[in-house]
Amino acid sequence: MSTSILRPCTGLLALALLAGCAAPAPGTPEAQAMIQQHKESAAKTTVDQTPDWFISPPKDDVSLYAPGTASSSDMQLAIDKAALSAKRTLADSLNGLLSSKMKQFVSESGSGDDSQVVAESEQVTTNLITETNLSGYSRAQTKVVPVDGHYRAYVLLQYPMGNANRMLVEKVKRDQVLEGHLRASKAFEDLEKDIENARKAPGGTP
Repeated sequence: MSTSILRPCTGLLALALLAGCAAPAPGTPEAQAMIQQHKESAAKTTVDQTPDWFISPPKDDVSLYAPGTASSSDMQLAIDKAALSAKRTLADSLNGLLSSKMKQFVSESGSGDDSQVVAESEQVTTNLITETNLSGYSRAQTKVVPVDGHYRAYVLLQYPMGNANRMLVEKVKRDQVLEGHLRASKAFEDLEKDIENARKAPGGTP
């Protein structure tokens, strides 16, 4: 990643020098106006430099994408904090995906009215979400910009859907109550086929 860092102009003194006049006395209307102008300028800079992939993350059928941002006076710390923020977003998206798929399996298998199956699926989903491991993600994009004497980092994480699908299928197979019912679901059968095809593909996980 190549990042060009410009030295930002900061504080009232910099604004005063740019304006070609002395800084106004603290507490005066002029000083308050200059502070407000400075805040608005910093906010506009932040918005203008925000990458498109942060505002509208990519969407496809093979990966989950999660953006994150954070600022710090230390550039590496800003990147680390942004990555952590993206991981939280990724975990929320993954948990929602797993829960949605499980409900789809139960519905399509015709077991939606079976209280035992519903309770079992909820328990399996809860356990799976608790045990969710985000290992396997990659950093798809990184951008760092200087803002008001600090660094603001933007990070986009990518998580292969195949990892989530394998976790879901393996968890269901460990539960005898669910496996017999959910195998009647076409969505579950299709998911198993997709996983098998992914394993056979070059570079697939065995």
